[in-house]
Amino acid sequence: MSNPYDTAKPRKASVLGPTLKFKGELTAEEDLLIQGSIEGSIRHSSSLTIGESGYIKANVSAEYVAVEGNVEGDIHGTQSVTIRETANINGNISSPTVSLLEGATFNGRIDMTGKPFAKSGDDTATAKPAEAVAADEDGGRDNAAAARKTQKAAKKSADAA
Repeated sequence: MSNPYDTAKPRKASVLGPTLKFKGELTAEEDLLIQGSIEGSIRHSSSLTIGESGYIKANVSAEYVAVEGNVEGDIHGTQSVTIRETANINGNISSPTVSLLEGATFNGRIDMTGKPFAKSGDDTATAKPAEAVAADEDGGRDNAAAARKTQKAAKKSADAA
């Protein structure tokens, strides 16, 4: 069965071959297939495919993104992101349409509001411990201490069982 979100049409694309190693900011406006290694950032206004031999250590932004290789960084697709069976992703994905195919390895969050994730250093993207959440909700240290006591008591009960 075909993927309704697969935007791959027979078009000519520029290819960055498997022996290419690039560091810096890559920008392009034509369809692009990356089989090499890129470290830095990628900003693209068309279709971007990271091939099976592609290794990206960068934040990626493009209209359509398809990943078959390895990505360490956040991926933002203004239209869609497709993670294929051979992909290995360690980062967040944001796009109005996301396809994650069975067999892919993914570690991160998916946001389908279509907005890019905040830049690194923004602690809204990181989870807070339960006691910090309890302290934030009521604004008091006593609640955080109570949350820690509750967690300890629950752990003791689980260990006893």
